[in-house]
Amino acid sequence: MHGSPVASPVGNLGSPTFGNLMEGGSKKRGMFSDASQDPAAKQARMQNPEFLAAFQQFGGSAGVINLQGLAHALHMVKGSAEAGTQHGLMNRPFQLSTCCWLIGRFGNGNGLNLQQWCELMDYLSNLKIMFSQVDTDHSGAIEFGELHRAFELSGVHMDPNVLLQVGKDYDSNGDGGLEFDEFIQLRLEWDYYLSAWDLKTRGAAHIAPQQLLEVMEEIKRSLEPMGTILSQQANIPVMTTHGIFHSGMFGAHRPFQISTCERLIIRFGQGNLYLTFEQFCSMMVFMKEMKTSFSSLDNNRTGSLDLQELHTAFTRAGMSMPPELVLQIGRHFDSDNSGGIEFDEFVQMATEWQQMFSMQSQFNGSTITAEQLRSLMGGVRVLYRVINGTVQTLRPFSLNTCRWLVAKFGTCMPGERYARRLNHTQFLYLVQYVRECNYTFMQCDQCRSGALDFQHVGMVLAAFGLNLSAQAIENILVSFDEDNSRQLTFDEFLQLLLEVQLYDQCFTAQERHPGILTPLNTLNPVMGQQMVQPGQGMVTLDRSTFLSMVFAVPRNLNE
Repeated sequence: MHGSPVASPVGNLGSPTFGNLMEGGSKKRGMFSDASQDPAAKQARMQNPEFLAAFQQFGGSAGVINLQGLAHALHMVKGSAEAGTQHGLMNRPFQLSTCCWLIGRFGNGNGLNLQQWCELMDYLSNLKIMFSQVDTDHSGAIEFGELHRAFELSGVHMDPNVLLQVGKDYDSNGDGGLEFDEFIQLRLEWDYYLSAWDLKTRGAAHIAPQQLLEVMEEIKRSLEPMGTILSQQANIPVMTTHGIFHSGMFGAHRPFQISTCERLIIRFGQGNLYLTFEQFCSMMVFMKEMKTSFSSLDNNRTGSLDLQELHTAFTRAGMSMPPELVLQIGRHFDSDNSGGIEFDEFVQMATEWQQMFSMQSQFNGSTITAEQLRSLMGGVRVLYRVINGTVQTLRPFSLNTCRWLVAKFGTCMPGERYARRLNHTQFLYLVQYVRECNYTFMQCDQCRSGALDFQHVGMVLAAFGLNLSAQAIENILVSFDEDNSRQLTFDEFLQLLLEVQLYDQCFTAQERHPGILTPLNTLNPVMGQQMVQPGQGMVTLDRSTFLSMVFAVPRNLNE
């Protein structure tokens, strides 16, 4: 901050400058309001001799101020724009990107005619008043603390760290504050966010997935002129255009999927299947960050990330993963089977897997036990789903299921028959495995009851490559159906699948290496290891070998 803060009209929510902040339920309040002006004062500005002279000089014979001439025309009317301000608002020429925003908002793509030029100047005159009110210390720049206060007083309540990111997004010179032309860019972009919200919500306090989809598509449509103009300018830093949403941002228009909106609401809705206005604002900061990240990774500008680019994305996020795990995750989100991850799919992936980065602190560079895994799994958003209009989390796993998972994905220590702890990388493999299991489980749970009947269990096992006879499936199910309900919850099914897969691995090991009795230890591990491809599916067993295979699977993981 420069100097001592002074009282400011921005704190007066009844200020004539800011208008009636609650009128019509609109979110365009406070610093985002379209200030109502005296018609006579507006008409006087429209006939301002300085404005008209600037247009005559830079409008040329075509009667249009083009992009190159706009910065010069704005500099020419500098005196009128700064009238009544303590500090100059135009200490430097407007950036080319700001001029693009202004032409995109007020022009027709090619430039500004006289009417559009005067409307632009009327908009800047109103914005000048708001800028002066937000700049409480009258330094000529809005520091991030002042920006946070202005957002709060305008009814936009967001985490200070999120607001800090908002400020940084527009602070092109990195000086820790927003000068007037940087503030213009912020106002113009957020005008579109708030207008889309107002248009699609019609005064509602929150939005559901379908409405969010409509809001997002409206933002992309309305920002298309700005995106087009910005993308055509070779002299604008590429990072300036990376975060802009518009319909043609990756060539052909690709609408968002409703599943993307559901995942965004799971990420920001705090357990509800809707977003409040404040959550929507935080989501838009996230979306801008994701668009910037995606564009910086898409080196060949195809609008799609290949495996190497996707691996780079995880590494930049602080999640260095083995390529095969990245491939597994990518394949799951590649909903159109294009072989690449498009932006819509990238957003879905990021909303779920960003949380995995924050969970690294739970490991402290070490490992966790089955008990700790159980407490972690309930809060893993990767496993949340929308069912019948509500956000569904997984039912708490039993401790025994968690022990099976640790045994499958952890690493046996010397003297252990099965793993008892796992590290963060193994945890990521585990989460992806559970996610895939749950996805397949839900595909077969056609009535969305959260349980599978006996006839569908065979389908799920087959989806995991376990093509078993009806008699084998019946025997397996009877072993796990302790309450004789002839249904399995996901937790029960996961225990079943883990054990059946382990038996299958034992069989495969015996098939490939008949001389090994497949003990479950560090010398000949079975759990957590990828076995070689099976042979013909036939083995010859004597009694001793058969019993060794059967009892290689531990009966009690709590030993």
